[in-house]
Amino acid sequence: MKRLVPLLMTLAWAGAVAAQPGMVLQPGGELAIDGTSTVRDFTCKAQGVTARLTPGEGGGALVLEQLAGAVREGVLEVPAGRLDCANGTMNEHMYNALRTRQHPTIRFQMSGYEVGAVKDGQVPLHIHGELTLAGVTKPIDLDVRATQTPEGGLRVRGRYTLRMPDWGVRPPTLMLGTLKVGESVVIRFDFALQRQ
Repeated sequence: MKRLVPLLMTLAWAGAVAAQPGMVLQPGGELAIDGTSTVRDFTCKAQGVTARLTPGEGGGALVLEQLAGAVREGVLEVPAGRLDCANGTMNEHMYNALRTRQHPTIRFQMSGYEVGAVKDGQVPLHIHGELTLAGVTKPIDLDVRATQTPEGGLRVRGRYTLRMPDWGVRPPTLMLGTLKVGESVVIRFDFALQRQ
């Protein structure tokens, strides 16, 4: 499940854009996974996210009105073993569920996107790609909102609901079955991008 978080961070097209030459991801960004269980809800945060981005015809512009064609493709990777749920026992069970030893990287490969109209200072992006989690690759679509930052950069925010069994991940069970993690988790991401 820890691996799932980075992947969903996959859901982090924003993170991929951040790694583009000439662009940097600003401090304070976040990729988190929110889940439920029979005992309590939990949040796991991803660390060590990396990305590669290929500029498109738009040259990777960080201007809302010029986002169409700015990026041709992007890859975001998260070390599955760097997902932190602020609980050592929960972390270990998630690592086991995600089979991090066999599949140490969660990967999102962006293949394309559509840009909506700018409205009220933000623009919707519909991103297409493939998410690889626990060794299984499946297509996903992400809905993202982009806004301009005061520094002239770009802030991207979004969320994606991921059903773990669809990627062959069995939700963790702890305390002899007393605590059972729900099958679906929500991946949240919020990144700010700035030209270097």
